[in-house]
Amino acid sequence: MLNNRVKEIIEKYYHKENKEIFIQKVSDPLRLSERVLDFCNDNKMEIKPMQFGIYPSEQWYFKLGGYKNNDFEVSYISILTVSKLAPIYRLEHNFEVVNKDPKKISPTLDGSAEEGHSFLQADLDRFLNKRYEKDGYSRMFEPEALRKIEGVNFSEDVILFGPDVTQEDILFRDVLDILPD
Repeated sequence: MLNNRVKEIIEKYYHKENKEIFIQKVSDPLRLSERVLDFCNDNKMEIKPMQFGIYPSEQWYFKLGGYKNNDFEVSYISILTVSKLAPIYRLEHNFEVVNKDPKKISPTLDGSAEEGHSFLQADLDRFLNKRYEKDGYSRMFEPEALRKIEGVNFSEDVILFGPDVTQEDILFRDVLDILPD
């Protein structure tokens, strides 16, 4: 199902070059549902929108707080990205630990995964999956996101992501490089 949705987007917007339809489709902002906002409020999560302007997706950071005990300190953030081109979303969970090593190079140690690192991240994961799947969305996981797409290239001006277009690029980024900055 996911591959078919990606193929539809490639055909509609990239092969047929429906630039006006593309711009119209991505111009409308997506909003988080009241249920998601209520869940976050009930669990004392801070939500920050991360994209300002017109993009083929919307992205939010969920700051879940952390834990501190003596010298140990960890914080948790989850990132939700939702495509405007197809009912597909990505969800990533991150942690950051204060690095107390006196010979450290970096002040923090961090990591990310598609599973939660804390019970609250796991609860958020289950809640968002249930909400989005109920609305007909599919979750894209990292192996699918990084899958390269043959026959689609970035605009010559786009060098940020490298030469290969991935499924994640098609769903969440302006591969055509036609949106206003």
